[in-house]
Amino acid sequence: MTSIFVFALLLILSGTLHAQEKDPYAEDIAVFREFVRQQMEADQIPGLSVGFYKGDYQWSEGFGYIDLENDVKATPHSAYRLASNTKSMTAVAILQLQEAGKLSIDDPVKEYVPYFPRKRWDITIRQVMGHIGGISHYKNYEVEGHIKTDKDTREAIEIFDEFELLARPGTEYHYSSYGYNLLGAVIEGAAETPYGKYLRENIWQPLGMDHTWMDDPDRILPHRAEGYRLDFGELKNSEYVNISSRFAAGGTRSTVKDLLRYARGLQEGKLLSQRSTRMMETTMNTSNGKRTDYGMGWHIEPVNGHFQAYHTGGQPETRTMLMRFPAEDMAIALAYNLEGGSLRTIARRLYQLVMDEGWNVKPYTGNSYDDALLRGMWDICNFGMAYYKHRGKPRNTDPEEMAEMFEFLNNTLHPEKIQHDYNSVRQKIALGRHPKAHTAYVRIGSYMAHQLVEEYGSQRLDYYHTHGAPAFFMDYLRLSSAGGNRWPVNEPMRQKIRDYQQAWSQTWNEYTRQLFIGPWKDLGAILDQLKQQAQGREIHPDYTSVLSNALFDKALKEDASAILPLVNDFVSLYPESAVPYVTRGHVHIITGNRKAAEKAYRRAREAQVDRHVASAAMLNQHARQLFRRNRLEEALDLVEVASGIYPENAHLLKTHGDIYLEKSRRSYQQALELDPALEDARQELEGIGR
Repeated sequence: MTSIFVFALLLILSGTLHAQEKDPYAEDIAVFREFVRQQMEADQIPGLSVGFYKGDYQWSEGFGYIDLENDVKATPHSAYRLASNTKSMTAVAILQLQEAGKLSIDDPVKEYVPYFPRKRWDITIRQVMGHIGGISHYKNYEVEGHIKTDKDTREAIEIFDEFELLARPGTEYHYSSYGYNLLGAVIEGAAETPYGKYLRENIWQPLGMDHTWMDDPDRILPHRAEGYRLDFGELKNSEYVNISSRFAAGGTRSTVKDLLRYARGLQEGKLLSQRSTRMMETTMNTSNGKRTDYGMGWHIEPVNGHFQAYHTGGQPETRTMLMRFPAEDMAIALAYNLEGGSLRTIARRLYQLVMDEGWNVKPYTGNSYDDALLRGMWDICNFGMAYYKHRGKPRNTDPEEMAEMFEFLNNTLHPEKIQHDYNSVRQKIALGRHPKAHTAYVRIGSYMAHQLVEEYGSQRLDYYHTHGAPAFFMDYLRLSSAGGNRWPVNEPMRQKIRDYQQAWSQTWNEYTRQLFIGPWKDLGAILDQLKQQAQGREIHPDYTSVLSNALFDKALKEDASAILPLVNDFVSLYPESAVPYVTRGHVHIITGNRKAAEKAYRRAREAQVDRHVASAAMLNQHARQLFRRNRLEEALDLVEVASGIYPENAHLLKTHGDIYLEKSRRSYQQALELDPALEDARQELEGIGR
């Protein structure tokens, strides 16, 4: 009997171990679950669904509640409004119609939407797909963003069809949801079928997306997520808005599981040819030679040398995100039912855990010259390697062209030249990845990636994804030094690269790659660890933005005066960045020390790097953040201190007025609660509105 029991126990243990071995992401997901719990609590997110696939592996899960009033839990099958994640589906439909010969994306939109008024210039379908058609976004959101009635296609177009173009088509990037509504009308004109019916028959049904619909408020939709908003820190139901007026720009509802099916369908070529997919995933350029970093329905942004196409969505009731990494056969989908919250933070944390990589973490130097040189290195590595992995080949290898490209590199990434003429060289570095500079950095980076793969094999690229641009450049220096007709880098820059690699390899490691900084973390221990690693190093990871946010949030929830020693450590870690000084100013505002806050903000304006964070616009943004969090007195203090520094800024004055308006509203409301007969108070309250 004992032997049978032991044998059974061994079978159970063996099965458990085998199951654990089969799940390579079990530990990462466990860490992510705890993170989600804490982030949802910090953001007050009621319900969230999230998932990812990588190769054959797929995971998805729901957290919290999609209906607080009825205690309905979120699951991977919960159906959220997709908002602007609808746009890529519209782009796919347009490209399908082009493949079917029913339109050309270089046709004028008016050819398929004859009721759209003639404008000063013709607008092509391609231009509208890339937001370079000159079409306006919302002009008066107080009206256009709160439509309650159902709109058909023609009525949705009539909302904006008389708007003047913002610019000549092709010349400027202007994100426009109205432009994508116009594309929805193009689909109906070319396909001779309603937009929703076309998507259902040509995208959703072929991929088994059985829980994706047009967001019809009258239809019974399974697992529909209710939406919520924060009103001065208090959770309330979302305002009802009928989104048929945004039908092809943001009028769908779906689940995380269906979003992953959609991403797989694109990955596996089930919706478009490879040629059309590449076209959709290629950033457009303006006529003056600037990349827009937007293709057709997708933002295009590399991450650590990985090609990424992504989109976010935000409207009443919802926030969504879909990130695709085609070369890695990977996608992340996320949706929750709160207006606001840390959408990107949540998605990027999952990426960080699954990929064992930080999210485009750049180095801190405290020196504007080194910052510019490292920016160029990171652009070459990030954009060049992403191009190579996405296309499977370098941008070009023609010897004459590559000679010109490396001449550009050696005239921009040159320590002596940037010190001699900083402004001019810095501007050229900023243009290095754009067509205006013949995409020199993309060509150079993809060429370097190709050379390194030829020498070390394709798996070597994985090393650069996790170790960054200095490692990428160091390996190329070794190759170019060994000969083989590889283009050289100037000697002063070669020495800089060696110095950068030595410092970066000692500060960018397993700890910093996996580091997540949130207000619930032990920020003192994190700062101590980062300071220890940075001691005596020329460069080290730049966590100024996330540290600032975490310290600010912690100061709001705890004793702010107790946070000041942590802020002082923050300043000592990044002494030439403006970010810690601005954070110090914010914490002083929360403690009520306006004089110390002003001193900190003024010190931030004198910092060597990141001075933009001490601008009037940024200080106003933080004042409004305090305002939204129902910290009216602190918001008022901040805006008044900022107005003393920037006395002519109209936005600060408007925020000042908004705060007093809200204080007045509350006073009138309180007066009426005490004496409902105060008719003049009632009239004033009605005049203020809400």
